[in-house]
This record gives sequence, structure tokens and C-alpha cells, in this order.
Amino acid sequence: MSHSAQVARVLVATACIAGPATAHDARGLAIGAIGQIVPESGVVDVIGSPGSRVVAVYVHVGEVVKAGTLLMSTQGVTPESDVATARNQLIAAKRLAIEKVAAQTTAVRLAKSVAAQANASVRIYRAMGSSLVSKRKLDHLEAAATQARLSLDVERDKLRVTRTQVQSALASAQRLYDLAIQGADLRAPIDGSILRINQAVGTQLGSGAAVEMGNLDAMAVLCQVYEGDILHLRPGMRATIQSRALAAPLQGRVVEIGRMIDPHTEIGNVRIKLDHADPANRLVGMEVNVTIDR
Repeated sequence: MSHSAQVARVLVATACIAGPATAHDARGLAIGAIGQIVPESGVVDVIGSPGSRVVAVYVHVGEVVKAGTLLMSTQGVTPESDVATARNQLIAAKRLAIEKVAAQTTAVRLAKSVAAQANASVRIYRAMGSSLVSKRKLDHLEAAATQARLSLDVERDKLRVTRTQVQSALASAQRLYDLAIQGADLRAPIDGSILRINQAVGTQLGSGAAVEMGNLDAMAVLCQVYEGDILHLRPGMRATIQSRALAAPLQGRVVEIGRMIDPHTEIGNVRIKLDHADPANRLVGMEVNVTIDR
């Protein structure tokens, strides 16, 4: 059993024996878990173009901003080259998309023609009358017609897959081009607070978040519950959240019970919405102990 799962089981036992014995405690109707304080709507990553260099940061950690607020300006090492490269990649993606769809469309047309010819051969042979029709020959023609229809279905499926793939490639190329021509002004995608700024002026952006944001008006605890206890949980169950950093326990209720169990850790995720945002909104990311009343 994993360390997290063992801790969760210990918390269950602790929750059951702590304090005066009651009928509720005696039945062990409490589930323990380890959790982390998070914004209820999650942490939003603001990502820029990898490789761009930060030239200005306009916000500070803890600042509350509106959606669209300018957070950071960045610039490519060679901005004109970046735009030209992104444009060429987009043009190439469009050309390739047209060629792939056209080629597969042709394949569908050919398969459709073969299927039509095979079906026509069956109809003509049947129309000759039973006295002139060889059953062996008719079976052969019908099998060929069936195979032609199956081949047509396969080519049509390939066309659908091709269209999906090229649309995804086009969307990716378009996004890179949009980022290049936007200059690398990073703006807030939501109303919320600045939780972390991961880049300073002069540094280069990577593939991770340059800025992390969250709406702190509503807070939650994302906790990990042992697989043996997941089935006993229901939305609406009350929960108590404790930590040495908290002057008093926080209260909340279960709002989401995950359906996926990690086979290595033997735990699943459960989300608890806190009754009050404060003081949890000043402790984002802090690990806490959770007791859920069943």
C-alpha cells in the first residue's frame, strides 16, 4: 500500500478514536484523507510562446485583475523570423491538409465506383433468369459486391479520420501563428488573483505557465481518498479540514467524487467545497488533513 493510502487509513483510525467515544465514532463513520487547498474553479495557467524573452511584467503576486488585463510582455529572439516561420508553417499545414483530403476523397470515389460496378454486375446476372444463372457465379459476384461495399466503408472512415487529423494540425499551426503575430502580450484569461509569477524580466519562456491565476472567491480542498472508502462517499457529506497552520478547523461539503482510481497509490480524488473562502484563499496549495462524516 502506498504512503498516501497508509496515511489516509491512519487518519480514519485517528478520526474514529479521537475525543469522547460516541455511537457515531464507535461505528467508524468517518473517512480520513490528505488534501490540498485549491481555488474551486482551479488554477489557470497563462502560457506564452516558448523561447520568447520576457521584457516586462506588469502585475505582482496577490494582485486581483480583470480578464484581459496585460500581465506580461515578451519578445522572440528574432520576432520577424518567428512570425515568418509561423506563417510558413501555417501555409504548409493548409497545403498538406488540402492534399491529404483530396487524395482520400479520390480514394472514396474510386471505391464507390467499384462498389457500384459490383452491384450492377449482380443485378444484371440476376436479371438473366434462373435458367441461365450459375449459382457459383452469382455467389462469386455477390461476394465481390459485399467486399466492394466493405472497402467503400473503410475508405469513408479513412476520410473522416483524415479530416479530423488535418483539422487538429491546422488548429495547432493557427495557434502558433496567432501567438507570433500577437507579439507575446500575455493577458489574464479570467477575473482572478495572481497566484504565482514564474518568469522574471530577461528570462525565456518554456512550455510551462508563465503566470498562474485563480478565482479566490470560492475555495475547495482536493483530497485523496483510499479506494476502500470511495464507495461510502456521497455528494453533500460534511467534511472538516485541519492543519497546524489553521487557527480553527474549516468546514465544507463533498461536491465531486472521482471515478478513477490510481492503481499504484490505490487512491481516488474527491473535491470538497469550503463553506467560506477565507482563510483558505490565503493558503492555496497547502496540505491539510480531511475528515469526512458519513
